[in-house]
Amino acid sequence: MWVELAAGAGALVVGAFIWSAPRGDVATPGPEATPEQVVRAYIDAVNARDFETANTIDARPGDLGRFSRPMKTHDVEMGQTLTENGRPHVLFTADFDGGDGTVEDGVWGYYLERGRDGLWHIIDAGVA
Repeated sequence: MWVELAAGAGALVVGAFIWSAPRGDVATPGPEATPEQVVRAYIDAVNARDFETANTIDARPGDLGRFSRPMKTHDVEMGQTLTENGRPHVLFTADFDGGDGTVEDGVWGYYLERGRDGLWHIIDAGVA
């Protein structure tokens, strides 16, 4: 009985480890990337569970980790980019599902700022 229980627990741990693994590798946009390209790369990285790239792009407090459950973003259509207080606000429409939060499907946006490393970073998010 203990052998079966230990084997079941081991399978559960292995399954969780496999589930939480990255499903893709998204390149970090370079300094020549546009704010729109950076937002698209961030969305792709989160959807692929490539949290290393996502955390490089996202300068907000907190990091995504191996067992994070962020929302997935589907059917993304990039919209216009506004400039607010000298910072680009990249708007897009999308469908959102899963994760630990709730966001209405529709218009969403990220505010970006160029970091000391010369790259664009997400500094805030919100509904336009």
